[in-house]
Amino acid sequence: MATYRSLTGFLALAAVTTLVHCSNKSAKTSSVDKTCTGTQALQTTGLRGSSMAPKSLALTFDDGPGPRTKQLSRYLKDEGIQAAFFVNGRSLEAGAAEVLQALVDDGHLVANHTETHRSLTGTATETPRLADLEVVQELADTDTKIEPFIPTKRFLFRPPFGDYDDVTFAALADTPMNKYVGPILWDVGDKMDEAAGRVADWDCWQDGSDGKRTPMTTCGDLYVTEIKRASRGIVLMHDPYYNELDPEQLGTVDMVMYIVPILKAEGFTFTRVDKVPEIAALLPPLPPDENGGGGDPGASPGPTDEQPGANADDPCP
Repeated sequence: MATYRSLTGFLALAAVTTLVHCSNKSAKTSSVDKTCTGTQALQTTGLRGSSMAPKSLALTFDDGPGPRTKQLSRYLKDEGIQAAFFVNGRSLEAGAAEVLQALVDDGHLVANHTETHRSLTGTATETPRLADLEVVQELADTDTKIEPFIPTKRFLFRPPFGDYDDVTFAALADTPMNKYVGPILWDVGDKMDEAAGRVADWDCWQDGSDGKRTPMTTCGDLYVTEIKRASRGIVLMHDPYYNELDPEQLGTVDMVMYIVPILKAEGFTFTRVDKVPEIAALLPPLPPDENGGGGDPGASPGPTDEQPGANADDPCP
């Protein structure tokens, strides 16, 4: 699209950023004398929900927006739940701005899931690792599209398939994409194994070895089982996906509507993923009207001036 940053301009900006790069707990120490007072946003290892209180969940949705994302957004708002939507830039077609604005208006967070959903390391798809410039561009292209819809300036990044390593970190650490906190991974929703009580919603809507697909309620029950076993954490789902072969069981959106009442009855509460303590500690403070909202009174409001986190006066993004 014409609105994308040119690669040449981007590299120039990256060079400037490198000059003011400063030391932190994750990146190599710079020769620049000035040291950040906050913490490096981007991390070398994945962030999960181990710091969350018991029976506390953060719902996250990847690969959208999809045809029913607005409906899901409103349902969650009506249930007092704030979620995070990790979008792919390639999914942001005509009308996407309206969907993203609806997510923001409903209290959800728009986040970066790269432009094309290619594995950055090649691990999951057994493809060649992306070159460093390709890794940066994957985030930068989507950043251009979603930045206007992140009013909190809490930038979160999730790599496709969770594929991320030290090489990926090094490719991003000295560029403007270092403003993203991540990689945000997950505790529930990684793999489909019905016998073991594990689940992945995208796999529920795929043909199984018997040629059939998992019924929506079965998929939802597996999520409840895995959530109860984990007792807390970040939950991975995918808002665009559904069972194309069964119009009566449309997939993830319906499944969310099925499991939320069950989870509430089991005593689970919900918080937005940027309020997970170990993630919030790496982010700038929320605006006053964002603190404590969205049905999660026990959630951390994020760092204050006395807590670790990003600072507007710091040289590190």
